[in-house]
Amino acid sequence: MTSRRSFLASGALAAGAALTGCSASGAGAPRAVARGPGRPSAETLIAAANVPVLRAEMLPTSPLLIEEMTLLRNGGQWMVRVRASGVEGLAVVHGGILEQAWPIFVNRFPHRFVGTDARDLEATMEAVYSEPSGTRGRGGSASNYKWQGLAFWSCMAAAELAVLDLLGKATGLNVTEMIGAGRIREEIAVYRASSARNNSAEDEVEKFVGFVEEMGAKAIKHKLGARMAVSEFSEARDAAIVPLMRETFPDLTLYADANGSFSVEQGIEVAARLADYGYGFFEEPAPFDHYDETLAIAREAPLPISGGEQEASLRQFLWMIEHGALDIVQPDIMYFGGMTRAIRVANAARLAGLDATPHISGQGLGFLYAAVFASCVENAGPYHEYKGIDDDLPVSASGGLLQARNGTILVPNGPGFGAEIDPDWLARSQTITA
Repeated sequence: MTSRRSFLASGALAAGAALTGCSASGAGAPRAVARGPGRPSAETLIAAANVPVLRAEMLPTSPLLIEEMTLLRNGGQWMVRVRASGVEGLAVVHGGILEQAWPIFVNRFPHRFVGTDARDLEATMEAVYSEPSGTRGRGGSASNYKWQGLAFWSCMAAAELAVLDLLGKATGLNVTEMIGAGRIREEIAVYRASSARNNSAEDEVEKFVGFVEEMGAKAIKHKLGARMAVSEFSEARDAAIVPLMRETFPDLTLYADANGSFSVEQGIEVAARLADYGYGFFEEPAPFDHYDETLAIAREAPLPISGGEQEASLRQFLWMIEHGALDIVQPDIMYFGGMTRAIRVANAARLAGLDATPHISGQGLGFLYAAVFASCVENAGPYHEYKGIDDDLPVSASGGLLQARNGTILVPNGPGFGAEIDPDWLARSQTITA
C-alpha cells in the first residue's frame, strides 16, 4: 500500500485555488502535512490554542454590560437573544440539541453571562466552564466542568454566538472583522453534504446530481457505513457508491464520511479504495472517541483523515494534532462551544500544517457560522460544509448571499453576523424558562 506520507507529499490530489487555497476541479487535497520529529510539541500547541481569538482593538471602547440573555423557540428553530445598552444580539442555534438540552442552558448560562462585560467573552466562557473553587452559583457549584460534553458545549455555543452578534452590532462591524485573522475572504467555496445512508447508491448519486445542478457545487460529501456499525446493506452500498460517484462526477472533489463505522482493518481498506478513486478526505473512519484506532488508521491511510465533529475536549484535539491522528480538524462550531473555541483548534492545527474545515449539523445558521469561521482563519480548508437553509427559518443577509451559488457563499458584511431574521416571526417566538 502506498504510504500516507508519500501520498500527501506527492500532490496526487490537486492543491488549492485562489479563493480558499484549493483547486476548483479534481480531488482537492489539503496542503502537505509535516510528519515525524518536526511535529509541534504539546506545549507549543497548547500555547497556540491559548492565544485570545477576539481582536481587542476592534471591540467597543467602553464596557458593554449584558443585561439579558433569553432562550427562544419558534417551531423547530431555537434562538438565543442577548441585550446590552439598547443593542440586541441573536443566534439561531442547534434546535435538535436544545430541544433536549434546554434545561442545562436556562439553569446554568443566562445568570452567569448577565452582568458581565461582553468584551470579556472569552474569560466569561472559561469562568462558566471552570469557576475557581469555593464559588457558588444557582443550583450549587458555579463550575460546570463536570458537565463537559456535547450538550453542555452546545449551550455554550448558543450563548457565545449571540454575544458575538451583540459585539458586532454594538460596533457596527461584522463579526469577521473582530475575530481570528480578521476578514481575509469575502466568499467561501462550499461542499454539498448529504446525511442519507439508507437509500441506494443510485438514488444517492441521483440526489447529488440535483444538488450540483442547483448550487454549482465543485465538491460533495456522502456517507459510508451504517453509523457506528457495518451492515450487509451498508457493505453493498459502499461498494457501489464509491465508483459510481467518481464515474458520475469525474471532475468534482469527493469526500466520504463514515461516522465511526469501521474497525482499524476495515478503515484502512476503505481508505485505500477511496484513494484509488481520488477522494479528497475520509472523515471519522473509526468511532470518534477511539483515538488509538483513528491514529492507527491514519498511519496507514493513503489519503487525508479528518474528524472531530463530536469532540468536546480542546486538549484532546491538541493530542490528535500532536500525534498525527488527523490531517484535517473538524470542530463543529455548535457542538464544540462556539466560534472562538473552534478557532483555537484551527490556530493549533496551523502550526502542524493542517487545514481546519468545521463540521456543521445543517440546522439553524450553522452554515453561516462555518462560512464566517472560514473567512477569518488562515488555514481554512479548500471547501466548507453546506446542507442548505432550513425552509422554516425566515432569514436574509445584509451585503451577502446565504444561498450557495456557483459553489460559493458570499459572506455577509452587515453588523454582527449580518443575518436578518424576520422581526414579526421572531416576535411570535416562545420564551423558554426553567
